[in-house]
Amino acid sequence: MMPNAPAFTAIGGVTFQLLTACNLSCEYCFQDACNVSAAPQSGTGPIVDPRETAAHAIKFLQLSEQKLGVVFSGGEPLLVPVEWYQTFFQIMTDYLQASGKSVEYSIQTNISILKPEVIDLFKQHQVHFSVHYDGLLDDPKLLSRKRRDNIVTLRRNGFPVTALVVGTTPSLRALPETIAFFQAQGIRFYRLNFVSSEGRGHQVSQIAPQLRAEMEFESAFQASQADFATRETVILNKFNLYYNHVIRGQASNGAPRPQRCLAGIASAYVDTQGLVYPCSFFTHVTGPITTAQELPACPESGARAIERCTTPNAYYDAACRSCSAQPICGEYCALSPAGDTGSFCAAQRTLRALMDQHRDLSELIAKRFIAHRLAHPADKPVACGTRTQPQ
Repeated sequence: MMPNAPAFTAIGGVTFQLLTACNLSCEYCFQDACNVSAAPQSGTGPIVDPRETAAHAIKFLQLSEQKLGVVFSGGEPLLVPVEWYQTFFQIMTDYLQASGKSVEYSIQTNISILKPEVIDLFKQHQVHFSVHYDGLLDDPKLLSRKRRDNIVTLRRNGFPVTALVVGTTPSLRALPETIAFFQAQGIRFYRLNFVSSEGRGHQVSQIAPQLRAEMEFESAFQASQADFATRETVILNKFNLYYNHVIRGQASNGAPRPQRCLAGIASAYVDTQGLVYPCSFFTHVTGPITTAQELPACPESGARAIERCTTPNAYYDAACRSCSAQPICGEYCALSPAGDTGSFCAAQRTLRALMDQHRDLSELIAKRFIAHRLAHPADKPVACGTRTQPQ
């Protein structure tokens, strides 16, 4: 990308941070990088003007040559009054009708709040719910029962739902029951989101690698038993790689490489100040690309921010080459801090050992998953599991 050249023609998804307040404000939340804080007792704190968010979304729509997905995030976006969404949707509907363009809406929420008027409005605009659900846990601060009940309500009202399950120790221990709940509710896709655990609590270091590896194996096994009606695709892809590189003996790349997530190119994140970032996970690392008001200008610093997402990380380039998990990993996030990798890398080595220990079962899971993908090529999550094909 050339400095100051028009950009964002390939944008397929934009996440908008509507507010920084959250009623749960979990210690493991990755959004610590985006200044998320506990909701004040007197209200929600500052909320972005809906007319401003709509104007920014329209600008991305005008620039992009792709179908655009707009994601509402926070903080907790369901703290935002329904009137905010009514204003936003009216502006967007007027523009879409005049322009002939279309947009898909999603919301990233802890789903502890669900008002009847929101259900009616979001059904009208076909909003997809990406819910953060930790499992049915004892911690009263997590409002687990309320969140579970609201997920049931969403499904009863016909909303498409995908889920993010944070990779903390209590959530992992509850994972088998959580998967059974997703299956019962017809939730097609979920993600074990270990990046979340690198948030303000830095709980990633507290997760036993054996537990994480066992739950990843359990996740794949449960998916195969349910004919992949509910699944975590990232984990299943590791079984696919194991089958190809270990069982079949196909040569792997051998050289670790940054993952090509196309952050800042196919996706972008806009915070409450109107700053545009490649992604919301590592805003403090990349810095902003530009401001939403200045689109499509992308200054030289913005081009460097996008480039950082794929710049090789010397730590991984050295450590991954001799790692036993390399055949099932192969890629890394170039922005991940090297100091927070101990639990993740150890868990992947343990997972590889479990695959070796249960080689026949690993092969069966992989073969069944490969056959499913060949038979149903359109059955896959979109945009890191936040949106899916119609359910």
